[in-house]
Amino acid sequence: MSNEQHKLTDYEKYIRTEELFSLQKKEDELFCPDELTFQTIHQISELHFKLIIQSIHSVDQHMKSKELTKATHHLERINGHLTHLPSVFDMVKVISPRDYHTIRLALGRGSGQDSPGFNEILRLGPTLWAPFKALLDEQLLTPLELHKDANKHIELFVLMQELIRFDEKFQVFRHLHIQLVRRMIGMNTKSLKGVPAQALEKGVRFEFFPELWQAICDLTDWTGSSYNPKPL
Repeated sequence: MSNEQHKLTDYEKYIRTEELFSLQKKEDELFCPDELTFQTIHQISELHFKLIIQSIHSVDQHMKSKELTKATHHLERINGHLTHLPSVFDMVKVISPRDYHTIRLALGRGSGQDSPGFNEILRLGPTLWAPFKALLDEQLLTPLELHKDANKHIELFVLMQELIRFDEKFQVFRHLHIQLVRRMIGMNTKSLKGVPAQALEKGVRFEFFPELWQAICDLTDWTGSSYNPKPL
């Protein structure tokens, strides 16, 4: 190999690959070889979170501007990331539980609960309800009434469906992450912050849009199918 300094391609300059690859530990700094896998996967997940956060802001802006199709488009992008993220975290499972503990102890008191991207999504998710509610109010609708007459307000209905899909996919992602915790460290133990791993299960029940979930229950009651099944 030539001693001549490598000349960066335009691609490397634009993607900033040198900086990107410097963000992981060097081989001689690793506590075990799979620490590189652990660190890289979590960095990838933070980039997904960053893109989700960008789209949440876009959804908010487009709803406030009454641009329903554009808002729905960005929700679809969010849901695409949330579909893909579980397979990203699945790669953590290639690490043996013993090596995982070596890496985990190297974190000090660090924890996935400190993820800035994840916590920002938790904070921002529920804020999408207010601009959506304003769109409903403008049409003198409730979520239940929108379900009843979806064809008359199809753009608004599709937007509502993507909002609840966002909520659902985020809950599924949290559930699958709990399964990862169960697989790697077990549930009858404590996190590095002293919080029982079982406490994570409570978070799965958190909903961004409880009003939308309740509307589905209300629709079931309205149709009569909850207590007297019969063709509509």
